[in-house]
Amino acid sequence: MTPGQLVPLIKTAHAATLVEMLKHFEADIYPLLKAAGLPEDIMRTRHEFLPETPVKHLLALMAERADPQYYGDLLRTANREYFIPKMLRHLRSPETLGEAIEQMKTAVRHESPSATISIEYFNHTPWFCRFKDKEDTEEFLWAEIFAVLFLIEFIRLLSKTDWQPTCIAIQSKKADKLAEILNNPKTVLYANRNLAAIELSSELMALPLHLPASFTSQVSREDDPKALNFLETVYLALAPYLSRQSLSLQQAAEILNTSARTLQRRLAEENTSFKNVRDNIMLATACRLMENGQYSLTDIASELGYADIAHFSRAFKKLTGFPPKDYRKRFLAKA
Repeated sequence: MTPGQLVPLIKTAHAATLVEMLKHFEADIYPLLKAAGLPEDIMRTRHEFLPETPVKHLLALMAERADPQYYGDLLRTANREYFIPKMLRHLRSPETLGEAIEQMKTAVRHESPSATISIEYFNHTPWFCRFKDKEDTEEFLWAEIFAVLFLIEFIRLLSKTDWQPTCIAIQSKKADKLAEILNNPKTVLYANRNLAAIELSSELMALPLHLPASFTSQVSREDDPKALNFLETVYLALAPYLSRQSLSLQQAAEILNTSARTLQRRLAEENTSFKNVRDNIMLATACRLMENGQYSLTDIASELGYADIAHFSRAFKKLTGFPPKDYRKRFLAKA
């Protein structure tokens, strides 16, 4: 985790789609969710984002259990039927494929705030690029394969062709698993590069584009995603794990794909600590739940991972100076 780096996030709804894919391999998905580091309640959580690291773990775990061709087909289907349509709704009536790709830069930030894609030119040839901090892990490889398949399916869907890239560059050291999934000997693969990229052409970029009405966006410029800072991404990443009241600094660091020492240092630079972050997440979540009359205090205590309402009340009073029942009375009186 370098200075200024944000915690990579992904929309919880997208992660849930991948969890649905897991059911193709395992009857009992919960041991694998635990192994990946995902919250067991991911299918019903109300949190908008999850940290990217456990999602990458899940991709790698599924790859261990699946035939490459079958897994590749599942990833293509998920991209084509779910992920790409979600992105297309953020586009603003692009007239060419090149304009659609340019607008995708903003669309991707809506769904994964730390992700970056762009069109870059090398020797006057356009390349569809994805920028990520490089890691030498299986998790990074499968996240990269997923991203490459997304870019290919995006172009195929919008061009309404069976287009295949001439050249693909990836950051991972080996391209054999990607080659097995693509199963296209005409595509040249370059491994161990500084970024992931797919070679395009000027003709492809200029291809006229007419999105179906269902993908015509009504968003305005004001709807561009809000830029997040480091501390905001930490809160968003750790909030889904709040029910683990015993969540330690070391466990949080693993979720955020960093070391405990680095996390402590980065939080100190923000004039806070891990304990403060954990307490603030608990307090914010507790207040939000108490403002919803359908939850009893017992329900809220359980949701937050407390053994009983007494433990929750003591923790809440320690942070605010008054018990949760008083907060709820004051809020309901104002409502």
